[in-house]
Order: sequence, then structure tokens, then C-alpha cells
Amino acid sequence: MSSLPNSVRLAWRNLRVNTDPASLVVILGLPAMYLVFMGTMYVSIIPPFSIGGFEFSYASYLIGGILAFESVMAGTMGGSMLWADRRFGMFSQILSLPFTRTQYLGGVILATVAASLAGSVALVAIAIPMGSSIHVSPVGLVSVIGSLILGGIFFCSLMLFVAAKVDSNNAYNSIQIVIIFIVSFVSDAYYPINLRTPLPLRIISYLNPLTYVADGVRAGLVPSSNFFAILNPIETLVLLVETIVMFLVAYRTYANVKINIT
Repeated sequence: MSSLPNSVRLAWRNLRVNTDPASLVVILGLPAMYLVFMGTMYVSIIPPFSIGGFEFSYASYLIGGILAFESVMAGTMGGSMLWADRRFGMFSQILSLPFTRTQYLGGVILATVAASLAGSVALVAIAIPMGSSIHVSPVGLVSVIGSLILGGIFFCSLMLFVAAKVDSNNAYNSIQIVIIFIVSFVSDAYYPINLRTPLPLRIISYLNPLTYVADGVRAGLVPSSNFFAILNPIETLVLLVETIVMFLVAYRTYANVKINIT
């Protein structure tokens, strides 16, 4: 382990810290519960519908959104890690060792991406027996993995920004919960966005990066012939730009964050 790059070593440390039962309930358990409860309850009242010429059952539509939501939950790990490290003095101890702020940040993001991808594999294993239709193709796999990586980086950066700005545990947790619920429910993760959606909510959904993460994942789980009917390439570009901007904002804030919370 000592021969690995410092960011990888820190990522391994972060994963070990965040794989306790309580953390797993938050990071993996909440998306799994949404998948099981919504997938079994809503599928009985929502008939199949067509998007881009592909007919989705609700279970098949939902899995794309749940995998995208996993990137949100994995992103919370990054912010929580920074806040806890500052609160309990671990941040200063890590920086007193041969680790830089950039390496610490790299470790947080690598751990977030790894948790997002690993959690998504577990969710797929739950979704298939529930009737979710999943088609794997090379271009689809690239779309799924790429979307989850961008989503993980965006939401990790967002949570790092919040963690760097607040010094109260209650404030951090409250802001995080509000972000999770607004981001997840004002998007097309759980239901399609169309002209019947109220205009203000439609606008927020189209600004919400989770919408584009969900579309990228969902397009990757349908036959390749329907890929571009589900995912407009402009959506990928928007997601990429939003991720870069959020990362730069978070990096600038994080670079000036106080080492300890007093």
C-alpha cells in the first residue's frame, strides 16, 4: 500500500472509514430502499410508456434514476469526510504527513467515484430480479460508467463546498438533506419530465445535473439502437460543463478552508 500514489492511499483510507454499517445504510441503503419500495409499489399503477421509441416498464425506467441517485449519495461521503476530519483534527494530522491538500482532495474524489460505481453494481443485482430490463453494450457501458463518474465528481464537489463553508454539524447535515431531496425529486430520476410538468419545476430539472446523469445511465441500459433517442449528446456536454464548474468552485473554496473547526 505504501508504494501506491498518496491520493490512492487516502482514497483507501476514506473507503475503509465509510464502509461501517451506519455509513452503508446511508450511501447504499437509501437508494436500495427507493428501488425496492418504488419498484414494487409504483410498477403496479404506472403502465409501460415509450421514450425515444423504446418502451419502458416503470421498473426499467426507475433503475437508471436509482443508479444516478447513488452518485448523489456517494457524493455526500466526500463532504462528510472533510467536515469530520476538520472537526476531529484529522485534517491537520494528514497535512502534517507527506500529503498535500491536492492529494487529500484527490483521495476524497477517488473514494466517492469508487463508492458510486460499487454501489451501482449492488443496485443492479437487486434490480434484475425485480424485473428491470437491462441491455449491456460497449457504448452503453461507457455511458453508464462515464455518467456515474461525472455525477460522483459533481456531487462530491458540491458537498465539499458546503463542508468548507459551514462550521456547524447541524447546519451541514440540514443543508445536505435539503440538497439531496431537491436534487433527487426535481429531476427525471424517478419520473419523466414533460410538458405537463409545471414550468418552474421543468426549468430546475433541466438545470439539475442529476437529470443528465440519469439520462446517461438510462441510455446505457437500453439497446444501442435506441441510445441516441434516449440521450441527446448535448446533455453529456451540459453535465461535463456543470461538473467542471462545480469542481473549480469547490477547489477554490477548499484551498482556503481552515484546517480545524474551532
